[in-house]
Amino acid sequence: MSMDANQQSEFVRLLQAYHEAQASGDMPAAESLGAQCLAFAAEDAARHPTEALRLMGEADDYESTANWEPAEATRRCVLALAENEGNQATISKAHGDLGSLFELLGQSDRALREFQAAVAAARNFDLALLLQTALGQLARCYLSRGDAPSAFAAADEAVRIAPAEPECNLSRARALLVRARCLVALGRTSEAQRDLDVSWPVLAPLAEARMFAGYQSGLANWWEITARIKSEANNLAGAAQALGTAVEYRRIISNLPQLTGPYKFHWLACALQEYGVALAAAGETAAATEAGRESREIRRRIGTPASAADPS
Repeated sequence: MSMDANQQSEFVRLLQAYHEAQASGDMPAAESLGAQCLAFAAEDAARHPTEALRLMGEADDYESTANWEPAEATRRCVLALAENEGNQATISKAHGDLGSLFELLGQSDRALREFQAAVAAARNFDLALLLQTALGQLARCYLSRGDAPSAFAAADEAVRIAPAEPECNLSRARALLVRARCLVALGRTSEAQRDLDVSWPVLAPLAEARMFAGYQSGLANWWEITARIKSEANNLAGAAQALGTAVEYRRIISNLPQLTGPYKFHWLACALQEYGVALAAAGETAAATEAGRESREIRRRIGTPASAADPS
């Protein structure tokens, strides 16, 4: 940020108050303070735009209008800027953003190469959270390709490097969820359930919040994985019910104004598609048809191929 001393002091004050509200369990205050922090940061970025921020904004706009080729070209310009600066953190993020774009379009091979490059760059930067994020993206990509052992290796490393500090509880919980998803794919459902049990106390206090995308995404993932465990146990009605809860959280995320671009809608489409399959298995034909219809309509609206919404 390029704030002056007074602005920086105010931002730090808000950030500290946000962390204190979280630590004390005052979630309404934390949500309000978090929104103020986001607004403060957005205003500062608008006052002091960098070339990288400008390009990322352009790429977001292209993706929002399904202009995929210029979106990719612009993301590559961001990567080139990061490489010129030699900043491994921004290089990792740029590769991760390209990987997410290719994943959105169902281009698994290209996504995998970008996520592998994001991990390689993150290993050259001394920040565990950056590497943890990149490993999580890589694990999800491997899962979508049906390579559960490679997915588990990446996800397990992400859990093992998670910082122990309380302020990192969410990132650790999210890493546990990625590992749990991998464990289910490997048929190790009891181990997956243990990861869910450990992550739940971190996520549950913010179950009613509406502005924290990280927590809402975590809760959506928690219920999606729970549904898979129930399905493995042949509890088809329970699986459908769990996925219905996951869809509710995905809807909350899709309405968050701070999230731009098609990704929040893409993940809602994925959840709805999986929900439709679960409803059909549970014998709820009409509801399954409606979930499938809504999933296809979302994909049509954001301009992504049907194959890209195949849940991992």
